[in-house]
Amino acid sequence: AVYRLAQQKITSLITLGTPHTSPTSALVDQTRGLLREIAASPSCSSQTLTNAGIAITCVSSSSLSAKLFTTDLEQIIAATSYLPLVGRLDNVKGDGIVPTDLAFMESPARRVEIEKCSDTGGAVRHAHVLPTPWNLLDGEAASWKLPEDIVWYGSPGVLGQWLEYVC
Repeated sequence: AVYRLAQQKITSLITLGTPHTSPTSALVDQTRGLLREIAASPSCSSQTLTNAGIAITCVSSSSLSAKLFTTDLEQIIAATSYLPLVGRLDNVKGDGIVPTDLAFMESPARRVEIEKCSDTGGAVRHAHVLPTPWNLLDGEAASWKLPEDIVWYGSPGVLGQWLEYVC
């Protein structure tokens, strides 16, 4: 019943920095098989959703590259996120958490790759908050807010790069 109601009411799906595939080259399947199950379900394919009248837009940043041997903390964090997910670091970019290699569904889903904030020219990151250890104990616990100059998918200068696809 919920599935049928959703198909009747939903006209657009926009994902922001969301992994959509779990490659066989991954060192660890961080979704514990969830992405593989979704990929195996014909009802979850971008073609099936498009045929049902749901426009799909996948948005991902390609602002941050990964390096293990650097003094740049963001590149180290990106490396520790990207390496388990894709099994390599060469020529891998993303939003610091999700590499672009995994962030897009197959066609006919729309692909919006954001290189930088159009207002500041700065990197676009996965989020403007950090989860905290107590989020594991209490899902309602507040996350740590990052400094105001941290740019993410919801920041001015980034919203305009994907907001037009909200139907």
